[in-house]
Amino acid sequence: MPAQGLGLSALWDERDYKACGASIECRGRFILGKLFDRDTPLLKTAWLAAFGTRVLGPPEIRTDEITKTQWQVILSHMGASADEITDVQARMGRA
Repeated sequence: MPAQGLGLSALWDERDYKACGASIECRGRFILGKLFDRDTPLLKTAWLAAFGTRVLGPPEIRTDEITKTQWQVILSHMGASADEITDVQARMGRA
Protein backbone atom coordinates (compact mmCIF):
# COMPACT_ATOMS: atom_id res chain seq x y z
CA MET A 1 0.00 0.00 0.00
CA PRO A 2 1.51 3.38 -1.00
CA ALA A 3 2.26 6.00 1.64
CA GLN A 4 -0.46 8.58 2.25
CA GLY A 5 1.85 11.58 1.99
CA LEU A 6 0.94 15.24 2.34
CA GLY A 7 -1.49 15.65 -0.55
CA LEU A 8 0.87 18.03 -2.34
CA SER A 9 -0.60 17.30 -5.78
CA ALA A 10 -3.55 19.55 -4.90
CA LEU A 11 -1.17 22.52 -4.62
CA TRP A 12 -0.18 22.56 -8.28
CA ASP A 13 -3.64 23.74 -9.36
CA GLU A 14 -3.66 26.72 -6.99
CA ARG A 15 -3.64 30.15 -8.60
CA ASP A 16 -0.63 31.34 -6.55
CA TYR A 17 1.46 28.35 -7.65
CA LYS A 18 0.47 28.81 -11.29
CA ALA A 19 1.39 32.50 -11.04
CA CYS A 20 4.98 31.46 -10.29
CA GLY A 21 5.39 30.22 -13.84
CA ALA A 22 8.97 29.07 -14.40
CA SER A 23 10.39 30.91 -11.38
CA ILE A 24 12.10 28.28 -9.23
CA GLU A 25 12.49 30.77 -6.36
CA CYS A 26 8.75 31.55 -6.39
CA ARG A 27 7.83 27.86 -6.54
CA GLY A 28 10.11 27.09 -3.60
CA ARG A 29 8.67 29.91 -1.49
CA PHE A 30 5.15 28.74 -2.34
CA ILE A 31 5.92 25.14 -1.31
CA LEU A 32 7.68 26.16 1.89
CA GLY A 33 4.84 28.56 2.71
CA LYS A 34 2.33 25.73 2.42
CA LEU A 35 4.50 23.48 4.61
CA PHE A 36 4.85 26.35 7.12
CA ASP A 37 1.07 26.79 7.23
CA ARG A 38 0.55 23.04 7.63
CA ASP A 39 2.88 22.52 10.62
CA THR A 40 5.31 25.28 11.56
CA PRO A 41 7.11 23.43 14.40
CA LEU A 42 7.61 20.34 12.22
CA LEU A 43 8.93 22.45 9.33
CA LYS A 44 11.39 24.15 11.70
CA THR A 45 12.61 20.72 12.81
CA ALA A 46 12.88 19.56 9.19
CA TRP A 47 14.78 22.74 8.29
CA LEU A 48 17.27 22.12 11.09
CA ALA A 49 17.75 18.55 9.87
CA ALA A 50 18.43 19.80 6.34
CA PHE A 51 20.58 22.84 7.15
CA GLY A 52 21.91 22.42 10.69
CA THR A 53 21.76 25.68 12.61
CA ARG A 54 20.50 27.85 9.77
CA VAL A 55 17.40 29.91 10.39
CA LEU A 56 14.26 29.14 8.39
CA GLY A 57 13.64 31.62 5.63
CA PRO A 58 15.25 34.74 4.19
CA PRO A 59 17.80 36.10 4.04
CA GLU A 60 19.57 32.93 5.14
CA ILE A 61 18.93 30.90 1.97
CA ARG A 62 17.13 31.29 -1.31
CA THR A 63 14.74 28.45 -2.10
CA ASP A 64 16.27 28.05 -5.56
CA GLU A 65 19.52 27.10 -3.78
CA ILE A 66 17.99 24.20 -1.83
CA THR A 67 19.61 21.00 -3.08
CA LYS A 68 17.86 17.79 -4.04
CA THR A 69 19.05 16.15 -0.82
CA GLN A 70 17.88 19.08 1.32
CA TRP A 71 14.42 18.98 -0.30
CA GLN A 72 14.32 15.25 0.41
CA VAL A 73 15.18 15.78 4.09
CA ILE A 74 12.63 18.57 4.53
CA LEU A 75 9.82 16.74 2.75
CA SER A 76 10.47 13.37 4.37
CA HIS A 77 10.45 14.99 7.82
CA MET A 78 7.12 16.59 6.93
CA GLY A 79 5.66 13.19 5.95
CA ALA A 80 5.76 13.40 2.16
CA SER A 81 5.57 10.18 0.19
CA ALA A 82 8.42 9.13 -2.11
CA ASP A 83 6.33 10.16 -5.14
CA GLU A 84 5.67 13.59 -3.64
CA ILE A 85 9.37 14.09 -2.93
CA THR A 86 10.23 13.18 -6.52
CA ASP A 87 7.51 15.53 -7.82
CA VAL A 88 8.69 18.50 -5.74
CA GLN A 89 12.30 17.88 -6.73
CA ALA A 90 11.29 17.90 -10.40
CA ARG A 91 9.30 21.11 -9.93
CA MET A 92 12.36 22.65 -8.28
CA GLY A 93 14.65 21.55 -11.12
CA ARG A 94 16.35 18.91 -8.98
CA ALA A 95 15.15 15.77 -10.80
